Amino acid sequence: MNMAASYSLQNFIEDLDRITRAEPSQESIVAKAKPLLAKLIERPDCLDEKYTRRGSTAYGRYMLHRAPLFNISSVVWGPGDNAKAHNHDTWGLVGVIENEIQETRYRRNDDGAKASYAELEVTGVVNNKAGMVSCLVAPADDIHEMNNVTDRNTVEIHVYGKDLTDMPRLRFDIATKAVKTFASPKYDNC
Repeated sequence: MNMAASYSLQNFIEDLDRITRAEPSQESIVAKAKPLLAKLIERPDCLDEKYTRRGSTAYGRYMLHRAPLFNISSVVWGPGDNAKAHNHDTWGLVGVIENEIQETRYRRNDDGAKASYAELEVTGVVNNKAGMVSCLVAPADDIHEMNNVTDRNTVEIHVYGKDLTDMPRLRFDIATKAVKTFASPKYDNC
């Protein structure tokens, strides 16, 4: 039996609890947690099937575990689903379990002094395939856009240092250089 086959979501939760309590910085949390998430998502069956379905009207979001220093959710993007450029205001990891997602990363070039204005520059576009983990570290590297450009559902595990539900964050309109505050809606299962 290989190691990945025996590594479960519960193992990941326990490891992440230990890491987030011990590590002093976002960078060190992300560095230590990334290979563990990669190990977890090697198993296509690491999630219960009910957390791998698209929502009835939009992409599916399911809370898998809430803890004081982190939370873990699954996100299921249907064909054509997307999340326009947005920030997270915390560290994060996104691991693709099934299919792929196109991720565009941005750097903010203005100083944020004008509340409704933001100048972003594309720093990269990657098609994150199954088994890949993307890392976010606020505030310098936590702005991205996600697009399912395929004709199948994409299933991911998202890990963040804060619960994004109802947390004020920023959504960016690249073409008009506008920025607005938004908050993620509640999860589909809670």
